[in-house]
Parts: sequence; C-alpha cells; structure tokens
Amino acid sequence: MEYESILPLRMIAFQVLFWMVAVAIEAGILRQRLRLGFQTSVQYAGVTNLAAIVCGWIAFLVIEPLMTLTIKTQIINYILFNRILMNGWTTQTGAILLAIALLAFFGTFFIKAKGIELFLRSDNAWKPVAKKPQKLLRDERYARARGAGVEVSQSNARFTDTMIQANAASFSAVLGLMVLRALIDGWNA
Repeated sequence: MEYESILPLRMIAFQVLFWMVAVAIEAGILRQRLRLGFQTSVQYAGVTNLAAIVCGWIAFLVIEPLMTLTIKTQIINYILFNRILMNGWTTQTGAILLAIALLAFFGTFFIKAKGIELFLRSDNAWKPVAKKPQKLLRDERYARARGAGVEVSQSNARFTDTMIQANAASFSAVLGLMVLRALIDGWNA
C-alpha cells in the first residue's frame, strides 16, 4: 500500500497567522521599549520569529522519532484533524507537554534575544554597558534622569526584560488564539 503525502494546509495557515500576530505584538514592544524605528522593529521581530519557527520545526523533526506512540498520536490528530484525543492522556503525557512548552518558551526567547542583539550589533546600535560609571557632569546626570538621550541598549537588564516581555506577550496572544480556535470549533461541532 502506497501512502500519499499529506500537506497540512490548515496547520500552515495557522502557523502564518500566529507568526503575523507575534511579529505585530513584538514589534510594538521593541519599538516602545528599545526605541527602535517602526520599520526596524518590524524587520527585527519578523526575522527573529521566522528563525525561531525554523529552529522549532527542526527540533521537532529531530525529537519526533524519540516520542512515545501516545504523544505521536496526539500530535498527528491535532495537526491533521484538529482534535485532541482525551482518552490517551496520562499524568506523564501532561508533564511532558508542559516541559515541552516551557522549553519552547525559553528556547524562542534565547533565539529572539540573540538574534536582535546580533542585528543591533551589526547596525552599530548596541552599546556595551560600562562596568564602572564614569564621572558625569551635572547636565549629563540631569539629562539621563529625565530620559533624554537614552541609548538603545542602556543596560543588559532592560534589554532582557524587553525581550521576555515581548516573548511572553506574543506567546500569550498565540495561546489565546489557539483557545479561541478550539472554542469556536467546539461550538460549531
């Protein structure tokens, strides 16, 4: 028996939708918090999200042969048929899925943070934070306190906070869309 290739068009469409939502949300946060331009923040968010998607699919395709049959069945049913089989759930399955979700969150955070740092360095907008504060004149201290002339990466903590905020906001929006999709599908059934 010969198997025909299956192209999950619905999953691809939702992946593109989730990518666009994540780019819009993260670009807004990058623009506001890192004071990047509109076009620059959209480009940075778009490319880093695309890199995270590609890395995620590569990781999935590497890990998929190692998964148990129960988890493989759940993934195939969700991707191809938009159904989750509740009869195969165990505590172990839920724990594995939670661990995968946390790993995905922190993995995408790392990819996006390093990607945007790389872009800022290539644009000569990344300013390393001096270890020892220099002696500032009174006018410079006043301007810094008022927020005038803030550098793109004033501190590593601010950059990290911004990236975690952007990643969490986009993950929350995508999760909300997935829950809304499930509710609508359940309502129509």
